[in-house]
Amino acid sequence: MPVTAPRKRFYLRVQALALLCMLGACALISHYDPTSYLNATNLKAEALLLIEKAKDPPAVHAAAIDGLRLKLMQAYEYERGKGAPNKVTVDQWRRLSDPEGALLGGFLKKWTSENRGQGAVFLEGLSKNIGEAFDLIIKLESAKVKD
Repeated sequence: MPVTAPRKRFYLRVQALALLCMLGACALISHYDPTSYLNATNLKAEALLLIEKAKDPPAVHAAAIDGLRLKLMQAYEYERGKGAPNKVTVDQWRRLSDPEGALLGGFLKKWTSENRGQGAVFLEGLSKNIGEAFDLIIKLESAKVKD
């Protein structure tokens, strides 16, 4: 069966559309970044270690608290600078570091504003939640396209 001119135009349009879709998908897919992975794994370990020490008053660990806040902000800004394809990861870093939220940023604010050590049961639950939030960031990065 010979290919007619209208059928040939149809095939060309389908191919052009498929190519545009593939290019669009590539623009929406963020690539794996070893720096992002390292930031997430290092900050997870540092955060969980500091939470273990939160039985003490915060003044004892003021430098570590400030250092962790700075590193959280740096990680967030690094991810934000990657642009739209990285939106999910940026949102997760924002939630994790938000001082008004229920994760690490909110905990650091609570601990310093209350100016006292925190209870063991609270810290145990908090460690679990924050660990899971970091795990989500780590999994998001691990699942990205590797060059």
